[in-house]
Amino acid sequence: MSHDFAIRANNLGKCYQIYEQPLDRLKQSLWRSRRRFYREFWALRDCSFEIRKGETVGVIGSNGSGKSTLLQIICGTLNPTEGELGVSGQIAALLELGAGFNPEFTGRENVYMSAAIMGISRSEIESRYDKIAAFADIGNFIEQPVKMYSSGMYLRLAFAVAVNVLPDILVVDEALSVGDARFQQKCMAKIRTFCQTGTVIFVSHDTAAVTELCSRAIWIESGRIRMDGLPKYVVEKYLQFMYEGDSSFEAPILKSDGDSQRHFDTGGFTPVGDDIRQFGDRRVTIEAVRLISQGSFSSVVYAGQACEIGVALHAHNDIANPIVGFIVKDRLGREISLRGNIP
Repeated sequence: MSHDFAIRANNLGKCYQIYEQPLDRLKQSLWRSRRRFYREFWALRDCSFEIRKGETVGVIGSNGSGKSTLLQIICGTLNPTEGELGVSGQIAALLELGAGFNPEFTGRENVYMSAAIMGISRSEIESRYDKIAAFADIGNFIEQPVKMYSSGMYLRLAFAVAVNVLPDILVVDEALSVGDARFQQKCMAKIRTFCQTGTVIFVSHDTAAVTELCSRAIWIESGRIRMDGLPKYVVEKYLQFMYEGDSSFEAPILKSDGDSQRHFDTGGFTPVGDDIRQFGDRRVTIEAVRLISQGSFSSVVYAGQACEIGVALHAHNDIANPIVGFIVKDRLGREISLRGNIP
C-alpha cells in the first residue's frame, strides 16, 4: 500500500445471512452448503475508494444504506465478505456510545483500558490523562462506574479518549448528535483542529456539517457508492434524491412559461433564475426573494436589528395550506436559524 494513502478499499462487500426462524440456523449447520435455509442480504457491495492521508471525508446516505457497516469494516470490528481493505496508521473510532467500555469499571479505568486496546503504553496515557479528563468535563463522575453515566456522559468520555490518543485516522459515526449544543461545538472545534494534521472519516446526517468540515463526500445508497466528489455537489444530489427519489435525476427543471412569467421591477424582489435548483414536486415554485433591513433592500442584516425576508411564489396547481420556510446560514454554511409558517 502506498504511503500516500490512509485507506484503500477494493470491491468491499458485506453479506448477512437472514434466517426466518431460529431453527433454520440449526438446519443450516447440519446441511452446510448442500442446502440453503437463509436468504442473503448485502449490506455493502462493490465499494471501491481511496482516502489520502490528511483528507477529511464525509460519508452520507439514508438510514440502512450501509454507512455504519463500512466504518466497522474500516475499524476492524467487522470482516468483509468479499474485497480487500488496506489501512495505514492507527485508528481511533467513535462508532457508538461506550463501545468497548466495561460498565463495571470507573471512567478512569476505562480510559486506561481503551488506551491499552489502541496499543498506547500506560506512561503515554498517563501523560495525556489530564487533557482527557478536562475535555470530558464530567467532574467526579470519572471516578464512578460508567454504568451510572447518562448517554451524554458516555459520549463526552468516549470522544475525549478518541481525540486525545493522537491517532492517525479518526472515525466518527453520528455519535455527536447525542451531546448538548455546547459540547457539540466543542467537538466540532476539536475535529477541525485534528483535520489539519490527521485523516478524518465523518458520518453524519447533518449535511451542513459535512459541507463545512469535509474536503470530500461519499454518498452511499443501498450498500453501494452512489457518488464521490466535492461535498457541496454530492450533498445537493443527495438532498435532491431524498426529496424526489431516483426520478429527480431525469426530470427537467421546471421553467416558467410566457403566461406565468413574473416581473419584479419594484418592491426590492430579486428574481430566482433557472440556474437555481428547486427541490420538490414543482407544484409551487419560488419566483423571487427579497431582504429588507433598516428600510432598505441592501441585503445586509445588522446585529440586533429586525429584518424582513420575503418570498414570492408561483402556484402551478391549487394548493391548500402552503408552508413557507427558510434557513439562515453563516458565511461557512452553518445553519443558525430555521423558520416555517403557514400564510
